[in-house]
Amino acid sequence: MLKLFIAAFSVALLYWLWSKKNKIFANRNNKVDPFITTIEAIELQTFLAWDTPRSCLESDGIRYGKQFKLKFPPELPHEPGCRCEATKLFYTSDDVFQGTSPILTHKSALGDISAKDALLLKNILLKIINNPEADSFTDFMSQFESSSFSTDIRTQAIILLEQAFKAAKNE
Repeated sequence: MLKLFIAAFSVALLYWLWSKKNKIFANRNNKVDPFITTIEAIELQTFLAWDTPRSCLESDGIRYGKQFKLKFPPELPHEPGCRCEATKLFYTSDDVFQGTSPILTHKSALGDISAKDALLLKNILLKIINNPEADSFTDFMSQFESSSFSTDIRTQAIILLEQAFKAAKNE
C-alpha cells in the first residue's frame, strides 16, 4: 500500500510540475536574442566648393549596394574637376529602426560641415549652376534662408556661394 501511495504521489507531483512549468521556468523563456542585420552601402560624397561640377553635385549622397536600386557606383572621377569619394557605409537594423545613426560630416571648401549645412549648400550650388535667374547675387540669395546655415560657417558659405554665382554669370 505504501508503494502505491508513493507512486500516486509521484505522479501527482510530476503532473503539478508539468502544469506549472511556464511559471517556474518563465525567466528562461523571456530572453529573446535580437536579430540584427547589417546593410552594406557605398555612398558618393562630393567635395563641396564653388567650382564643383554639376554631375558631382547631382550624384552626391547617392547610395549603391545589394539592397539599393543602384547596385554599382560609377567610375570616378566623373569629369575634370571631380573630387568625389566613394565611402563604404554599414547600417544595422538598429540604426535604421531606432534612429541611432551617427551624425555625419561632409567635406567642403569650408572644412568639415554638418550634413544639414552640406545639403543646403549643395542645393544652392545646384540652383546656381542650373539657372541663375537673378541679375545680382543679393536678389538670388533672397529666395533662400541664409540663416539656415550654422552660425560658424554662415559668412564663409555666403562668400563661397557668391564666388560660384559670379563664375556662373561669367560663363
